[in-house]
Amino acid sequence: MSFLELKNIYYSVGNNHILKDINLNVEEGQFFSILGPSGAGKTTIFRIITGALVPDKGQVILNNSIINDLPMEKKEIIMVHQSKQLFPHMTVLDNIQFGMKVRKYDKNSIIQKTDDLLNLFNMQPHIKKYPHQLSGGQQQLVALMRALAVDPKVLLLDEPFTGLDSSLKNYMKSFILDIQKRLKITTVMITHDKEDAFFMSEKIAFIFNGEIILCESPNTLCKKTNIEVVDNYLGDIILVNDGKIVFSDKIIKVN
Repeated sequence: MSFLELKNIYYSVGNNHILKDINLNVEEGQFFSILGPSGAGKTTIFRIITGALVPDKGQVILNNSIINDLPMEKKEIIMVHQSKQLFPHMTVLDNIQFGMKVRKYDKNSIIQKTDDLLNLFNMQPHIKKYPHQLSGGQQQLVALMRALAVDPKVLLLDEPFTGLDSSLKNYMKSFILDIQKRLKITTVMITHDKEDAFFMSEKIAFIFNGEIILCESPNTLCKKTNIEVVDNYLGDIILVNDGKIVFSDKIIKVN
C-alpha cells in the first residue's frame, strides 16, 4: 500500500512543460529512487512534494491524506539538499538541534534526541566543530542528523553523494542505507547516477523529459526493458551470483 503517492502531477513554467502526468507510489519504509539525467524534472518533483512549488494539477498524498495545501512545516517531510545547507555560524550540536528548537520541543526531548543521534552516527567527538571544520562526508551526516531530529515521515535525499571521492562515497552509501533500514524511514532519493540508484534502492523510477517512463526493482532490470531511452541510459548490465550486478565494468551489490 502506498504511503507517499504522487497522483497525476503536472507542472509548467509558461509554455515549458516540466512535469507531465507524474504518478508515483512509495511504500512505507521503502528506499525509493528517481533516476534520470540532469534537467529531467527530478528536483521539481521534490519541490512539489515539500510544498516549495504548487503543481498545476494533481495531488501529493501522504498516509492517505492530501497534503497539497498543508504549510511546509506541517508536512512532516524533510529534504536534505545536495549542498547540505548547514548553518556555517553554528556548531554541529546547534545545527542538529535547530529544527527541534524551532518546533519548540521541550528541553529533555531535545537532549535525548540529540544523544540518540550522536550515538547512532558516531559523531560525539565533533559536536563543538563548525561545518568548515568537517569533511564532506561528515557534513552530509550532520545534515542527515538535523533532518532526522524532527522525526519526519518521509526523508528526501537530493543527489546525496555529489562531490565525494570514490572510497568515501561507497562508505557513505552503506552507512546511510544501514541507518535508513534501522530507522525504517520512508526515503526518496533523486540522482542521475545509476550505480547509486541500483545500490541503494528497492524500487527505481526512471524520468526523462518530465515523464516517468518505468518503475521497477533493481533485480528486474538486469535484462533489457525494450524501452529504448531506459536501455540506452543503463547500458549493459549482467546479474551474477549473490545479488551482484556487473554494471559499466563495476560490481554493484543490489540490496
